[in-house]
Amino acid sequence: MKNSSAISDAHGRIKRLLMALPKYDEGTAHIISLLADLVRKLPHYTHFELFTYDDELTQEVVEKILKRELADYFFYSDHMFDKEELVNHADKKCCIIKNPHDYNFSIWVQDPFIVIQEEEYGGRGVILLEPHDEICGSNDDKIPNTFEELALYEAKNIPLSFHGGNTLVADDFMLVGAFHFNESKKIIAEKLDINDDEKLERITKYHFTHHFGKALKIIPVGNDLNCKNKPQDAPSSEPFPHIDLYISLAGRAKNGKYQLLVGKPVAVLIKDEPLAESMRDCIVPIVENLEAQGFQIIRNPMPLTRTKVEKGNTYYCFYNNALIEIDGESKRIWMPTFGHGAWEKHLRKYDIENREIWHKLGFEVSELIDFHPFVQDKAGVRCVTKYMGRTSIYHSHCEQETQKTNSKSPKASMKFQISI
Repeated sequence: MKNSSAISDAHGRIKRLLMALPKYDEGTAHIISLLADLVRKLPHYTHFELFTYDDELTQEVVEKILKRELADYFFYSDHMFDKEELVNHADKKCCIIKNPHDYNFSIWVQDPFIVIQEEEYGGRGVILLEPHDEICGSNDDKIPNTFEELALYEAKNIPLSFHGGNTLVADDFMLVGAFHFNESKKIIAEKLDINDDEKLERITKYHFTHHFGKALKIIPVGNDLNCKNKPQDAPSSEPFPHIDLYISLAGRAKNGKYQLLVGKPVAVLIKDEPLAESMRDCIVPIVENLEAQGFQIIRNPMPLTRTKVEKGNTYYCFYNNALIEIDGESKRIWMPTFGHGAWEKHLRKYDIENREIWHKLGFEVSELIDFHPFVQDKAGVRCVTKYMGRTSIYHSHCEQETQKTNSKSPKASMKFQISI
Protein backbone atom coordinates (compact mmCIF):
# COMPACT_ATOMS: atom_id res chain seq x y z
CA MET A 1 0.00 0.00 0.00
CA LYS A 2 1.31 3.43 -0.92
CA ASN A 3 1.35 6.20 1.69
CA SER A 4 -0.38 3.95 4.18
CA SER A 5 -0.69 4.76 7.87
CA ALA A 6 -2.36 3.37 10.96
CA ILE A 7 -5.67 5.06 11.70
CA SER A 8 -5.25 7.66 14.42
CA ASP A 9 -6.65 7.02 17.87
CA ALA A 10 -7.63 10.66 18.26
CA HIS A 11 -7.37 12.74 15.09
CA GLY A 12 -10.12 13.02 12.49
CA ARG A 13 -13.84 12.33 12.57
CA ILE A 14 -14.90 8.87 13.74
CA LYS A 15 -16.54 7.62 10.56
CA ARG A 16 -16.66 3.89 11.23
CA LEU A 17 -16.56 1.99 14.51
CA LEU A 18 -16.39 -1.77 14.95
CA MET A 19 -17.90 -3.66 17.89
CA ALA A 20 -17.84 -7.40 18.55
CA LEU A 21 -21.08 -8.86 19.95
CA PRO A 22 -20.51 -12.45 21.10
CA LYS A 23 -23.15 -15.05 21.95
CA TYR A 24 -25.68 -13.29 24.15
CA ASP A 25 -26.05 -14.28 27.80
CA GLU A 26 -26.05 -12.57 31.20
CA GLY A 27 -22.29 -12.14 31.02
CA THR A 28 -22.43 -10.13 27.80
CA ALA A 29 -25.56 -8.04 28.42
CA HIS A 30 -23.44 -4.97 29.27
CA ILE A 31 -21.96 -4.80 25.74
CA ILE A 32 -25.50 -4.56 24.33
CA SER A 33 -26.26 -1.71 26.74
CA LEU A 34 -23.08 0.03 25.58
CA LEU A 35 -24.05 -0.42 21.92
CA ALA A 36 -27.32 1.39 22.62
CA ASP A 37 -25.50 4.18 24.48
CA LEU A 38 -22.95 4.70 21.69
CA VAL A 39 -25.57 4.65 18.94
CA ARG A 40 -27.41 7.31 20.93
CA LYS A 41 -24.42 9.54 21.71
CA LEU A 42 -21.89 9.27 18.88
CA PRO A 43 -22.24 11.77 15.98
CA HIS A 44 -24.70 11.27 13.14
CA TYR A 45 -21.84 10.62 10.72
CA THR A 46 -20.47 7.68 12.73
CA HIS A 47 -21.44 4.30 11.28
CA PHE A 48 -21.21 1.00 13.13
CA GLU A 49 -19.91 -2.34 11.96
CA LEU A 50 -21.30 -5.03 14.29
CA PHE A 51 -19.60 -8.41 14.17
CA THR A 52 -22.15 -10.71 15.75
CA TYR A 53 -22.41 -14.32 16.81
CA ASP A 54 -24.93 -15.98 14.53
CA ASP A 55 -27.64 -17.48 16.68
CA GLU A 56 -31.29 -16.57 17.00
CA LEU A 57 -31.16 -15.00 20.48
CA THR A 58 -28.11 -12.82 19.79
CA GLN A 59 -29.53 -11.54 16.51
CA GLU A 60 -32.89 -10.88 18.14
CA VAL A 61 -31.34 -8.85 20.96
CA VAL A 62 -29.15 -6.80 18.62
CA GLU A 63 -32.01 -5.99 16.23
CA LYS A 64 -34.31 -5.10 19.12
CA ILE A 65 -31.80 -2.58 20.48
CA LEU A 66 -31.20 -0.99 17.07
CA LYS A 67 -34.93 -0.65 16.44
CA ARG A 68 -35.42 0.87 19.89
CA GLU A 69 -32.72 3.45 19.16
CA LEU A 70 -34.20 4.12 15.69
CA ALA A 71 -30.94 3.07 14.05
CA ASP A 72 -31.39 1.70 10.54
CA TYR A 73 -29.31 -1.33 9.66
CA PHE A 74 -28.65 -4.02 7.09
CA PHE A 75 -27.05 -7.44 6.99
CA TYR A 76 -23.80 -7.63 5.08
CA SER A 77 -24.45 -11.26 4.09
CA ASP A 78 -27.63 -10.24 2.24
CA HIS A 79 -25.70 -8.08 -0.21
CA MET A 80 -22.06 -9.21 -0.11
CA PHE A 81 -22.09 -10.42 -3.72
CA ASP A 82 -23.78 -7.30 -5.13
CA LYS A 83 -21.61 -4.20 -4.96
CA GLU A 84 -24.38 -1.87 -6.17
CA GLU A 85 -26.71 -3.08 -3.44
CA LEU A 86 -23.99 -2.56 -0.83
CA VAL A 87 -23.55 1.00 -2.02
CA ASN A 88 -27.31 1.55 -1.70
CA HIS A 89 -27.15 0.48 1.96
CA ALA A 90 -23.89 2.26 2.84
CA ASP A 91 -25.67 5.27 4.36
CA LYS A 92 -27.44 3.15 6.97
CA LYS A 93 -26.27 3.57 10.55
CA CYS A 94 -25.29 -0.05 11.20
CA CYS A 95 -24.01 -3.00 9.23
CA ILE A 96 -24.53 -6.37 10.93
CA ILE A 97 -21.79 -8.83 9.99
CA LYS A 98 -22.79 -12.34 11.06
CA ASN A 99 -19.92 -14.63 11.91
CA PRO A 100 -20.19 -17.43 9.32
CA HIS A 101 -18.26 -19.82 11.58
CA ASP A 102 -19.33 -21.48 14.82
CA TYR A 103 -16.54 -20.05 17.00
CA ASN A 104 -17.50 -17.58 19.71
CA PHE A 105 -15.32 -14.57 20.57
CA SER A 106 -14.94 -11.92 23.24
CA ILE A 107 -16.03 -8.28 23.31
CA TRP A 108 -12.36 -7.12 23.34
CA VAL A 109 -12.10 -6.26 19.63
CA GLN A 110 -9.38 -3.63 20.10
CA ASP A 111 -6.47 -6.03 20.42
CA PRO A 112 -6.29 -8.60 17.57
CA PHE A 113 -5.24 -6.19 14.79
CA ILE A 114 -4.35 -2.63 13.84
CA VAL A 115 -6.13 -0.88 10.97
CA ILE A 116 -4.01 0.58 8.18
CA GLN A 117 -5.55 2.99 5.69
CA GLU A 118 -4.15 4.25 2.41
CA GLU A 119 -4.02 8.03 2.20
CA GLU A 120 -4.37 8.24 -1.58
CA TYR A 121 -7.81 8.25 -3.19
CA GLY A 122 -9.63 9.25 -0.03
CA GLY A 123 -8.29 6.35 1.98
CA ARG A 124 -9.98 3.62 -0.05
CA GLY A 125 -7.57 0.79 0.75
CA VAL A 126 -7.78 -0.77 4.21
CA ILE A 127 -5.67 -3.62 5.60
CA LEU A 128 -5.91 -5.28 9.00
CA LEU A 129 -2.41 -5.97 10.29
CA GLU A 130 -2.12 -8.93 12.66
CA PRO A 131 0.81 -9.66 14.98
CA HIS A 132 3.39 -12.37 14.47
CA ASP A 133 1.73 -15.79 13.99
CA GLU A 134 3.40 -17.31 17.02
CA ILE A 135 1.71 -14.97 19.53
CA CYS A 136 -1.80 -15.61 18.22
CA GLY A 137 -4.06 -18.17 19.82
CA SER A 138 -7.49 -16.91 20.93
CA ASN A 139 -10.68 -16.94 18.87
CA ASP A 140 -10.46 -13.15 18.65
CA ASP A 141 -7.39 -13.62 16.45
CA LYS A 142 -9.65 -15.28 13.88
CA ILE A 143 -11.71 -12.13 13.29
CA PRO A 144 -9.39 -10.45 10.72
CA ASN A 145 -9.18 -13.63 8.66
CA THR A 146 -12.97 -14.02 8.83
CA PHE A 147 -13.31 -10.47 7.51
CA GLU A 148 -10.99 -11.38 4.65
CA GLU A 149 -13.04 -14.50 3.87
CA LEU A 150 -16.11 -12.28 3.70
CA ALA A 151 -14.26 -9.93 1.28
CA LEU A 152 -14.66 -7.06 3.75
CA TYR A 153 -11.02 -6.27 4.45
CA GLU A 154 -7.64 -7.70 3.65
CA ALA A 155 -5.70 -9.24 6.54
CA LYS A 156 -1.95 -9.61 6.81
CA ASN A 157 0.44 -11.01 9.44
CA ILE A 158 3.59 -9.00 10.08
CA PRO A 159 6.76 -9.93 12.03
CA LEU A 160 6.03 -7.72 15.03
CA SER A 161 4.40 -8.22 18.42
CA PHE A 162 1.54 -5.92 19.40
CA HIS A 163 -1.95 -5.57 20.81
CA GLY A 164 -4.15 -2.71 19.70
CA GLY A 165 -4.58 -1.70 23.34
CA ASN A 166 -0.83 -1.38 23.83
CA THR A 167 -0.44 1.17 21.04
CA LEU A 168 -1.71 4.73 20.61
CA VAL A 169 -1.46 6.46 17.22
CA ALA A 170 -1.55 10.27 17.35
CA ASP A 171 -0.88 12.78 14.54
CA ASP A 172 2.79 12.12 13.77
CA PHE A 173 3.85 9.56 16.36
CA MET A 174 2.88 6.17 17.74
CA LEU A 175 3.23 5.11 21.36
CA VAL A 176 4.08 1.43 21.80
CA GLY A 177 3.95 -0.30 25.18
CA ALA A 178 7.29 -1.62 26.44
CA PHE A 179 6.25 -5.27 26.63
CA HIS A 180 5.28 -5.56 22.98
CA PHE A 181 8.14 -3.37 21.81
CA ASN A 182 10.59 -5.69 23.60
CA GLU A 183 8.85 -8.77 22.20
CA SER A 184 9.14 -7.26 18.73
CA LYS A 185 12.85 -6.74 19.30
CA LYS A 186 13.20 -10.45 20.07
CA ILE A 187 11.41 -11.37 16.84
CA ILE A 188 13.61 -9.01 14.78
CA ALA A 189 16.78 -10.16 16.54
CA GLU A 190 16.03 -13.80 15.74
CA LYS A 191 15.07 -13.19 12.13
CA LEU A 192 18.00 -10.87 11.33
CA ASP A 193 20.55 -12.29 13.79
CA ILE A 194 21.24 -8.93 15.49
CA ASN A 195 23.10 -8.82 18.80
CA ASP A 196 23.89 -5.10 19.13
CA ASP A 197 21.07 -3.56 21.21
CA GLU A 198 21.29 -0.01 19.80
CA LYS A 199 21.13 -1.35 16.26
CA LEU A 200 18.28 -3.68 17.23
CA GLU A 201 16.33 -0.77 18.76
CA ARG A 202 16.79 1.29 15.61
CA ILE A 203 15.81 -1.53 13.24
CA THR A 204 12.77 -2.47 15.34
CA LYS A 205 11.52 1.12 15.16
CA TYR A 206 12.14 1.05 11.42
CA HIS A 207 9.95 -2.05 11.07
CA PHE A 208 7.15 -0.37 13.03
CA THR A 209 7.27 2.69 10.77
CA HIS A 210 7.52 0.49 7.67
CA HIS A 211 4.25 -1.25 8.54
CA PHE A 212 2.31 1.40 10.46
CA GLY A 213 3.32 4.61 8.69
CA LYS A 214 6.60 6.07 7.46
CA ALA A 215 5.67 9.49 8.85
CA LEU A 216 5.18 8.16 12.38
CA LYS A 217 7.82 8.51 15.06
CA ILE A 218 7.85 5.35 17.19
CA ILE A 219 8.00 6.05 20.93
CA PRO A 220 8.24 3.06 23.31
CA VAL A 221 6.45 3.65 26.63
CA GLY A 222 7.04 1.87 29.91
CA ASN A 223 9.53 1.01 32.63
CA ASP A 224 11.18 -2.01 31.04
CA LEU A 225 13.13 -0.04 28.44
CA ASN A 226 16.81 0.62 27.81
CA CYS A 227 16.85 4.30 28.75
CA LYS A 228 20.01 6.33 29.22
CA ASN A 229 20.82 7.31 32.82
CA LYS A 230 18.11 5.00 34.12
CA PRO A 231 18.31 4.76 37.95
CA GLN A 232 19.20 1.32 39.27
CA ASP A 233 16.18 1.32 41.58
CA ALA A 234 13.74 2.26 38.79
CA PRO A 235 10.78 -0.13 38.48
CA SER A 236 11.03 -2.66 35.67
CA SER A 237 7.39 -3.81 35.66
CA GLU A 238 4.59 -2.08 33.78
CA PRO A 239 1.64 -0.51 35.66
CA PHE A 240 -0.96 -2.16 33.42
CA PRO A 241 -0.94 -4.65 30.53
CA HIS A 242 -1.87 -1.94 28.00
CA ILE A 243 -0.97 1.74 27.82
CA ASP A 244 -4.48 2.78 26.74
CA LEU A 245 -5.71 1.96 30.25
CA TYR A 246 -3.87 4.91 31.76
CA ILE A 247 -2.79 7.20 28.88
CA SER A 248 -5.06 9.35 26.67
CA LEU A 249 -4.16 11.38 23.57
CA ALA A 250 -5.36 14.99 23.99
CA GLY A 251 -3.98 16.82 20.94
CA ARG A 252 -1.53 19.69 20.72
CA ALA A 253 -1.41 22.70 23.04
CA LYS A 254 -1.03 26.22 21.66
CA ASN A 255 2.72 25.95 22.22
CA GLY A 256 2.84 22.98 19.83
CA LYS A 257 3.57 20.37 22.48
CA TYR A 258 1.50 17.22 22.37
CA GLN A 259 -0.68 16.73 25.45
CA LEU A 260 -1.11 13.38 27.16
CA LEU A 261 -3.47 12.67 30.03
CA VAL A 262 -1.89 10.13 32.36
CA GLY A 263 -3.94 8.54 35.12
CA LYS A 264 -2.91 9.17 38.72
CA PRO A 265 -3.98 6.34 41.06
CA VAL A 266 -6.14 7.47 43.98
CA ALA A 267 -7.35 5.19 46.77
CA VAL A 268 -11.07 5.51 47.51
CA LEU A 269 -10.64 3.66 50.82
CA ILE A 270 -7.87 4.45 53.32
CA LYS A 271 -6.97 0.76 53.59
CA ASP A 272 -6.16 0.71 49.85
CA GLU A 273 -3.72 3.64 49.97
CA PRO A 274 -0.59 1.40 49.96
CA LEU A 275 -1.78 -0.23 46.71
CA ALA A 276 -2.46 3.14 45.08
CA GLU A 277 0.89 4.52 46.27
CA SER A 278 2.73 1.55 44.79
CA MET A 279 1.00 2.10 41.45
CA ARG A 280 1.77 5.83 41.53
CA ASP A 281 5.44 5.00 42.06
CA CYS A 282 5.28 2.69 39.05
CA ILE A 283 3.81 5.38 36.78
CA VAL A 284 5.99 8.35 37.86
CA PRO A 285 9.13 7.23 35.93
CA ILE A 286 7.01 6.80 32.79
CA VAL A 287 5.65 10.32 33.18
CA GLU A 288 9.15 11.72 33.68
CA ASN A 289 10.41 9.92 30.59
CA LEU A 290 7.53 11.25 28.47
CA GLU A 291 8.13 14.79 29.74
CA ALA A 292 11.81 14.46 28.87
CA GLN A 293 10.75 13.63 25.29
CA GLY A 294 8.79 16.88 25.02
CA PHE A 295 5.26 15.83 25.95
CA GLN A 296 3.02 18.05 28.04
CA ILE A 297 1.58 15.80 30.75
CA ILE A 298 -1.72 16.36 32.53
CA ARG A 299 -2.55 14.03 35.42
CA ASN A 300 -6.13 12.90 35.95
CA PRO A 301 -7.51 10.94 38.93
CA MET A 302 -7.83 7.18 38.44
CA PRO A 303 -9.61 5.87 41.56
CA LEU A 304 -8.99 2.42 42.99
CA THR A 305 -12.26 0.92 44.18
CA ARG A 306 -13.72 -2.48 45.08
CA THR A 307 -16.34 -4.80 43.58
CA LYS A 308 -18.64 -4.31 46.58
CA VAL A 309 -17.69 -0.67 47.20
CA GLU A 310 -15.95 -1.23 50.55
CA LYS A 311 -15.02 -4.90 50.18
CA GLY A 312 -14.32 -7.42 47.47
CA ASN A 313 -11.60 -7.35 44.83
CA THR A 314 -9.88 -4.07 43.95
CA TYR A 315 -9.84 -2.53 40.47
CA TYR A 316 -9.14 0.83 38.85
CA CYS A 317 -11.61 3.10 37.10
CA PHE A 318 -10.08 3.58 33.64
CA TYR A 319 -11.25 7.06 32.64
CA ASN A 320 -8.37 7.29 30.16
CA ASN A 321 -9.75 4.41 28.09
CA ALA A 322 -12.11 6.62 26.09
CA LEU A 323 -13.16 7.45 22.53
CA ILE A 324 -11.57 10.66 21.27
CA GLU A 325 -12.17 12.84 18.22
CA ILE A 326 -10.04 15.89 17.37
CA ASP A 327 -11.25 17.46 14.13
CA GLY A 328 -9.69 20.88 13.64
CA GLU A 329 -11.05 23.14 16.36
CA SER A 330 -13.69 20.58 17.31
CA LYS A 331 -12.66 18.29 20.17
CA ARG A 332 -14.87 15.58 21.62
CA ILE A 333 -14.51 12.71 24.06
CA TRP A 334 -16.85 9.90 25.07
CA MET A 335 -15.81 9.06 28.61
CA PRO A 336 -16.77 6.11 30.84
CA THR A 337 -18.35 6.95 34.18
CA PHE A 338 -18.40 5.15 37.52
CA GLY A 339 -20.43 7.20 40.03
CA HIS A 340 -23.52 4.99 39.80
CA GLY A 341 -25.62 3.07 42.30
CA ALA A 342 -23.75 2.10 45.46
CA TRP A 343 -20.60 3.79 44.10
CA GLU A 344 -22.20 7.21 43.59
CA LYS A 345 -21.12 8.57 46.97
CA HIS A 346 -17.49 7.53 46.45
CA LEU A 347 -16.96 7.98 42.72
CA ARG A 348 -19.29 10.60 41.23
CA LYS A 349 -16.84 13.34 42.23
CA TYR A 350 -14.18 11.66 40.08
CA ASP A 351 -16.56 11.56 37.10
CA ILE A 352 -16.96 15.31 37.50
CA GLU A 353 -13.25 15.99 38.06
CA ASN A 354 -12.24 14.04 34.97
CA ARG A 355 -14.95 15.74 32.93
CA GLU A 356 -13.71 19.17 34.01
CA ILE A 357 -10.10 18.34 33.11
CA TRP A 358 -11.21 17.57 29.55
CA HIS A 359 -13.39 20.70 29.48
CA LYS A 360 -10.37 22.84 30.34
CA LEU A 361 -8.54 21.28 27.39
CA GLY A 362 -11.35 22.43 25.10
CA PHE A 363 -13.21 19.13 24.76
CA GLU A 364 -16.93 18.57 24.61
CA VAL A 365 -17.51 15.65 26.99
CA SER A 366 -20.18 12.98 26.60
CA GLU A 367 -20.55 10.79 29.67
CA LEU A 368 -21.15 7.13 28.89
CA ILE A 369 -23.04 4.54 30.94
CA ASP A 370 -21.90 2.78 34.10
CA PHE A 371 -18.60 1.08 33.22
CA HIS A 372 -18.10 -1.06 36.32
CA PRO A 373 -18.97 -4.30 34.44
CA PHE A 374 -16.17 -3.52 31.96
CA VAL A 375 -13.40 -2.33 34.28
CA GLN A 376 -13.98 -5.26 36.63
CA ASP A 377 -12.54 -7.19 33.68
CA LYS A 378 -9.77 -4.55 33.50
CA ALA A 379 -10.90 -2.76 30.35
CA GLY A 380 -12.82 0.27 29.08
CA VAL A 381 -14.67 1.64 26.07
CA ARG A 382 -11.66 1.75 23.74
CA CYS A 383 -10.99 -1.93 24.54
CA VAL A 384 -14.39 -2.98 23.17
CA THR A 385 -14.39 -0.82 20.04
CA LYS A 386 -12.13 -0.34 17.02
CA TYR A 387 -11.77 2.71 14.81
CA MET A 388 -12.17 1.33 11.29
CA GLY A 389 -12.09 4.66 9.50
CA ARG A 390 -11.79 8.36 10.21
CA THR A 391 -12.56 9.49 6.66
CA SER A 392 -15.22 8.71 4.08
CA ILE A 393 -13.85 5.78 2.16
CA TYR A 394 -16.39 4.58 -0.37
CA HIS A 395 -18.52 7.09 -2.22
CA SER A 396 -15.56 9.36 -3.09
CA HIS A 397 -13.79 6.45 -4.73
CA CYS A 398 -16.68 4.29 -5.94
CA GLU A 399 -16.31 4.95 -9.65
CA GLN A 400 -12.56 4.41 -9.66
CA GLU A 401 -12.85 1.21 -7.60
CA THR A 402 -15.47 -0.20 -9.97
CA GLN A 403 -13.08 0.32 -12.88
CA LYS A 404 -10.26 -1.39 -10.96
CA THR A 405 -12.28 -4.46 -10.04
CA ASN A 406 -13.26 -5.22 -13.64
CA SER A 407 -9.79 -6.66 -14.19
CA LYS A 408 -9.47 -8.47 -10.84
CA SER A 409 -10.36 -11.96 -9.71
CA PRO A 410 -13.93 -12.71 -8.50
CA LYS A 411 -12.85 -12.71 -4.85
CA ALA A 412 -10.93 -9.45 -5.19
CA SER A 413 -13.86 -7.78 -6.93
CA MET A 414 -16.06 -8.41 -3.88
CA LYS A 415 -13.76 -6.59 -1.47
CA PHE A 416 -15.68 -3.65 -0.08
CA GLN A 417 -15.17 -1.48 2.94
CA ILE A 418 -18.81 -1.08 3.97
CA SER A 419 -20.35 2.20 5.11
CA ILE A 420 -18.98 5.72 4.99
